[in-house]
Amino acid sequence: MRIAAFLAINVSIAGLVVLPAPAAAVLTPPGSGSAALERMRGQVAAETGAADVPCWRNITIRSSANGRYVSAEIGWEGALHGALRARAATPGKWEKFIVCRDPDTGVTNLKAQANDNYVSAELDYAGARYGMLRAQAAKVEGWERYYSNSAPGGQFSFYARDTRRWVAAESTFTGVLYGVLRARATSVSAEETFAW
Repeated sequence: MRIAAFLAINVSIAGLVVLPAPAAAVLTPPGSGSAALERMRGQVAAETGAADVPCWRNITIRSSANGRYVSAEIGWEGALHGALRARAATPGKWEKFIVCRDPDTGVTNLKAQANDNYVSAELDYAGARYGMLRAQAAKVEGWERYYSNSAPGGQFSFYARDTRRWVAAESTFTGVLYGVLRARATSVSAEETFAW
């Protein structure tokens, strides 16, 4: 099955919060981004063979399940440092990301601007932390590889390529794990739908 066909899903869910596209995202032409952004562009191009990979900076991501912006929890310590959570009412510096996405394949790389680290799906964690997304990687390896079904500018869903599991914002969790993003879902509902 082609990845593009797999990602071409239609989501029709009761209770889905329909979100407008973020206005602050900046499409960065090739060669005009930061060194980190251009490295990301090159990584996606090398993997997909694409001649031109669109990249954006200042991307914000909002959960359709709770309407909150996704934060990279840079202030947390230990195993929760850099955890991605849909918890912010307004975007600030921890809610901005760099995204490079090949439009033909959906191959997507994400990096938190707050700490300049790639987003990993923590597949060695257990229980409620299994598949938790964290901005903590210096380079893209297996756990930092994603597919997304839409370019920035509207609603999308994305999944971790190693597990082929959709990323969910855990809006039913309470406490520090409320809204944590985890690559654990086998289908798409409100928790697996975002806007960027």
